[in-house]
Amino acid sequence: MDIKDMLRDSDKLTRKQHTISQLYTLRSQYEPTWRMLSRYINPTRGRFEEDIQSTEGHRRDEYLIDPHPQKAVGKCAAGIHSGLTSPSRPWFELGLQDEEKANYHAVRMWLDDCQEIMSSIYSKSNAYNMLQQIEAEMAQFGTGASLMLEDYNYGIWMRPYTCGEYAGGVDARGRVYTFARRFRLSADQIVKEYGIDNVSESVKSAYKNGNITTYFDIEMLIERNDDYDPNKLALGNFPWRSYHYEKGANDKFLKISGFRECPFLMPRWTLIANGVYGSGPGHNALGDCMQLQKIEKNKLRAIDNAADPAMAFPASMKKLDRMPGGLNFYPDGTVQQAYPLVDPRAKAYEGIGALSEEKRRSIAETFYNDLFMMITSQDGPQMTAREIAERHEEKLLMLSPVLEQMHNEVLEPMTLRTFDICLRHGLFPPMPEEIDKSELKVSFISILAQAQKMVEIPAIERTVGFVGNLAAAQPEVLDIINLDEAVRGFAESTGVKEKIVRDENEVAELRKQRAQAQQEQMQAEQMAAAAPAVRDYADAARLMSETPANGGNALDQLLGGGI
Repeated sequence: MDIKDMLRDSDKLTRKQHTISQLYTLRSQYEPTWRMLSRYINPTRGRFEEDIQSTEGHRRDEYLIDPHPQKAVGKCAAGIHSGLTSPSRPWFELGLQDEEKANYHAVRMWLDDCQEIMSSIYSKSNAYNMLQQIEAEMAQFGTGASLMLEDYNYGIWMRPYTCGEYAGGVDARGRVYTFARRFRLSADQIVKEYGIDNVSESVKSAYKNGNITTYFDIEMLIERNDDYDPNKLALGNFPWRSYHYEKGANDKFLKISGFRECPFLMPRWTLIANGVYGSGPGHNALGDCMQLQKIEKNKLRAIDNAADPAMAFPASMKKLDRMPGGLNFYPDGTVQQAYPLVDPRAKAYEGIGALSEEKRRSIAETFYNDLFMMITSQDGPQMTAREIAERHEEKLLMLSPVLEQMHNEVLEPMTLRTFDICLRHGLFPPMPEEIDKSELKVSFISILAQAQKMVEIPAIERTVGFVGNLAAAQPEVLDIINLDEAVRGFAESTGVKEKIVRDENEVAELRKQRAQAQQEQMQAEQMAAAAPAVRDYADAARLMSETPANGGNALDQLLGGGI
């Protein structure tokens, strides 16, 4: 089948249209909550089908009287970005499943070169911008999404999306395996992207007439290719396939393309059961955010009432000046002295202000602002991972599932796909013969990943210290602690490199040699201690042999050998 036949496969087109329709139907039950999250936290995020054209370029913050939720989610995203994927410090490390191979000098040098090249690609491309966008989306909506494409100039190119621009589907294990989009393009954009021969007659007409204000709906679907055969070289034989077509088309696709690795990322903050979309701090803070706006509205009304209360006047006083500093004169005899129309001591809004501040604190805590502000703060020396772990052990434990989700659904697939793209296009030095790319292992060494591991350190230190104190009174208590495992656990939690800690076989051999040396030394000491007695016996025997006795000597007489 050639490319034209693939594009004109109407039966397959119908199936893809049905798939996308089902994905968007499933997504529709989440949209009411997403709209509220967009409205009351950060209105600049979130795009939904019916309001894409009507609200672009317009103000979207009419419900956001107090911008504190917007600032709080921004701090959360910045904290995750700085602590997990900071461009200024290493956050990933390449290794191998086989540690023995990974310790070969040539292999280690090659892995270091690959890591440096990949870090350079991330810095030059828009990878870090994508990561920050996806982290902000996860904090607000619980789910983020991005495409990860190959690029001739930078190696990779990212296209992040906001909530409402995409839909996804999961397999039986809860892993996202289908990704769909509905979007709009002008006739000029469609022709330049897909070619004039592949578009509909209406698009051709708009393009030829130079109409750039009319937009057409496009649908895209990326899914696993069930017909993929790794041993077959044929057109379209890729593990993943992408389909583009005009919405409502009934004759052909605009484009069919393939990918060797999964080209999309769709991470979730936390998952409930086998859900498609996740929930995050935004869901937890939504009630407080809505209350805050209501409280701020009431506070402003209370301030207005204090500054400019409703007044009752006789009809003859319609021209009363109620502006601050205004002077109103009454007929003589009706007023005994001057007095303010509004009591300046009225402070009805103070109690409301305290409630408002309480809601701000609650929102900031929900978005982990105290933890993340400590990481991103530029005041004073940079805090170490251990200091963060010691001060915020409880919050780090709560973040543990989120970090695992980020590692599993964003950073690891992103790193592995970048590695494969670089390897495929010859951006790496020649691979050593000792290894194969399937052996690659990715480790994460960001400040948050290290702090997460260091949460265990205080428990290890307290236990070992407590047992050490008891050992002074009862040495047998040391038998309870496996000190070898304690040291290995401490080293792993602090991020010590594997090659610094000896493996169990090497430790056993060293201890065997040490025990043998100690035994030899003990034998030498015993022999040295027995040497004086041996010399005394030798001197006594010599003296007796020189002493005459009954025609012989005393030694012979003692041994019974005398004549």
